[in-house]
Amino acid sequence: MTDSRLRVILCTNGGLHGALVLGRLLHAPHVQVVGLVRSSRAVRASYGFWRGAYEHVRLSGVAYALYLWCSTSLADMMLGSTSTGALARRQHIPVHTTRNANDAASLAFAGQCSPDLLVSAFFNQRIHVPLTTLPRYGAVNIHPSLLPAFRGVDPVFFGRLRQSSESGVSVHRMDVELDAGNILCRETVPPGGDESVFAATAKRYDRGAQLLVDALPAIGAGAPGTPQPPGETYDSWPTSAQVRALHAQRIKLVQPRDLWNLLRARPQHDAA
Repeated sequence: MTDSRLRVILCTNGGLHGALVLGRLLHAPHVQVVGLVRSSRAVRASYGFWRGAYEHVRLSGVAYALYLWCSTSLADMMLGSTSTGALARRQHIPVHTTRNANDAASLAFAGQCSPDLLVSAFFNQRIHVPLTTLPRYGAVNIHPSLLPAFRGVDPVFFGRLRQSSESGVSVHRMDVELDAGNILCRETVPPGGDESVFAATAKRYDRGAQLLVDALPAIGAGAPGTPQPPGETYDSWPTSAQVRALHAQRIKLVQPRDLWNLLRARPQHDAA
């Protein structure tokens, strides 16, 4: 009997946001996750952990660097058996950890997985054409904004900083230009009162993952998506001045209750 499920390879940094997307994919009956590409990059592929941490602090300040740590490494530890790594081990999904998703070893790993579709979600590396065109249905990205607005590495941060009245999540095809490919689906996700950037981002990745799962039949049928209008700007890492401006608006990057909620969601057998 032939397995008719769509074979998906997921590229992610892990953390809470990656775990939410992987969990949605694993619960979709028509999806088989056949590979996980984990990013170990900090700013640049040539940087190690300590150099990357230093550069993040230099670029964005200590508060933002700690926020990134909470979103990735700390979240992985607190999630326990529901982290991306633990889910992959339990489901026997091969994992490739790399600073460069476009090198020969990464391309070989992806080829061995024989994916139908590549999904990028909460991934801090630019994925080049050889990898995006390897799967027969190409590559898609979950982006936590209503594209074409707020292209870039942290759209929720910049949306809150600029007090945008609209927020949401988009699923789009990946193109040569970052965050500029055809939009397959998108949905408004209203801000939740005083929620942090961390919580707002998690909400958008969780909803975006479900939108992706719902759109997979159309993606498999070759739906091209809707072209984005040109001209929107791309935001790179925020500066320390922008982080201070966000704090001046009484908006938090991450709150203690965000981490408490991670502990509450952790399975009891992990906490024992």
